[in-house]
Amino acid sequence: MTATYKDLQRETGLSLATISKFYNGGTVRAENARAIERAATALGFLPNAFARSLRSRRSGTIGVLLPALDNDFHLTVIAGVESALRPTGGSVIVSSSPDAGAGAVDLLRSRMVDGIIAVPSPHDVVPLARAAEHVPVVQIDWRADGLETDGVFLDNERAGALAAQHLVDHGHRRLGVVGGDPAVSTMRGRVQGFRAAAARAGVDPAPEAVLTGPLTVEHGQAAMQRLLVLPERPTAVFCANHELTIGAVIALNESGLTLGREMSVLGFDGRELAQVTVPKLTVIEQPTHELAVRAADRIRERLAERTAGATPPAPPVDVVVAPRLVAGGSVAHLGPSTTTPED
Repeated sequence: MTATYKDLQRETGLSLATISKFYNGGTVRAENARAIERAATALGFLPNAFARSLRSRRSGTIGVLLPALDNDFHLTVIAGVESALRPTGGSVIVSSSPDAGAGAVDLLRSRMVDGIIAVPSPHDVVPLARAAEHVPVVQIDWRADGLETDGVFLDNERAGALAAQHLVDHGHRRLGVVGGDPAVSTMRGRVQGFRAAAARAGVDPAPEAVLTGPLTVEHGQAAMQRLLVLPERPTAVFCANHELTIGAVIALNESGLTLGREMSVLGFDGRELAQVTVPKLTVIEQPTHELAVRAADRIRERLAERTAGATPPAPPVDVVVAPRLVAGGSVAHLGPSTTTPED
């Protein structure tokens, strides 16, 4: 027989109101929460999520909308949101939206999600705007034009500036950039931050050494190949995302040049890659897990506002998360007046 609230009441001696409050996300004393959890384990009690959703008019699920499910960034977003929701009994429904015909936003809405955390694709802007009229929507990673919702973003200009300052501090004056599509705000911000910090140090990367294109390993590889054959080859290259970093390192390995000696590379968000390069790659780290947790927090705050009957809704809020530089050995120290790495 399935255990019930009354069974938990007999086991714990607590009131039905306290037990109900605990399972509906309310605050109870820590010792009472522990007693309920012990009793639930002993009795094999599982809360009835469907009944709870009928009472609260909430499903307890948050939709996560992603362009694809084929890279570490997107998978870490899912894991971060899920870990933030789990302690309060929340769950995640994931939908990918690789093209305009997928109907991914409508699919999430049909599952009665309480809110949506989205890495938005351009074709999802209109359906996400419609969804935001009914449930909280939080953009993560980059802000889509025309979508006025809360957002959680990396400080991308700061990320680019950290990269440039590190290279300049190591004596580099001939700088290259393997960047992404400038139409994507994250890519635009990282390159702008890089160029602005370099300019403050009196360094101006040559136009032909700042390359942009799709966010793929293939573009990263092709871009590094182009940089390597320039008459005035850069001594150091900044790669503006993870896939671009992988491609650039592949091209450098194929060229026979030595990472950190004949060519310095500063990558992005490639901690795993950094562990397998020799020397270890210097990278700008994006705290993806924190971005996801902060996005889940924004959803919860918006739901609390709606429960409290806040009208009109508060204006959109941007949460900005700081990057950090993780130093390895892939950036050579140059002498104050040299333009090639020391032997």
